[in-house]
Amino acid sequence: MSENELLQWAGVGAGVIAGGGVIYGFIRFVQKTNAIWPDAAKQYGLTYSKKKESIPLGNSRHFELLDGPALSVVSMDESIGRRRRRSTVLRAPSRPWPTPVTFEVERSKPAATFHLVTTGDPAFDNRRFITSDAKATVLAVLTPPVRNALLQTEQFTLRITCEGEQVVVSFGQMIISAKELTGVIDLTLALAKGP
Repeated sequence: MSENELLQWAGVGAGVIAGGGVIYGFIRFVQKTNAIWPDAAKQYGLTYSKKKESIPLGNSRHFELLDGPALSVVSMDESIGRRRRRSTVLRAPSRPWPTPVTFEVERSKPAATFHLVTTGDPAFDNRRFITSDAKATVLAVLTPPVRNALLQTEQFTLRITCEGEQVVVSFGQMIISAKELTGVIDLTLALAKGP
């Protein structure tokens, strides 16, 4: 066997090893993402279920659900034609809110800062950006435990509504790590303790 043939076989062998590594990595990724929801259910004492439904014209919806007395989480992945939409909504009962409020939390500073709410805590204000037209109410919601929980979340944008006797946290980002799910659950539970 010539040196050229040996190099060719070595290249083929390296390609097979690299391909095997990619396949192994993909399988591990799928296993880890499939375990996120059942593991979170076990950690928080919630019931986990998964549902798939077909809607007209070959479209479908996939749901991941966590449910319990203190919290419910619904994550939906919907395919409509070539469009795909993801959303996750967390709801928790809370003490009654004296004033209802809805606000956005982002990881990057918005271009328009007219409705930007600052807490006076530079460690928080430099990492999370709150927008709302009800500054005083938002500041009452952003207690130190809530700010700490917000710093632990990994979502780029969150929408938070505190109204009546419930808290609703929602976002559109796909959950691909356990910390993305547990961080937002911890935030929702911190908010549920009320002002």
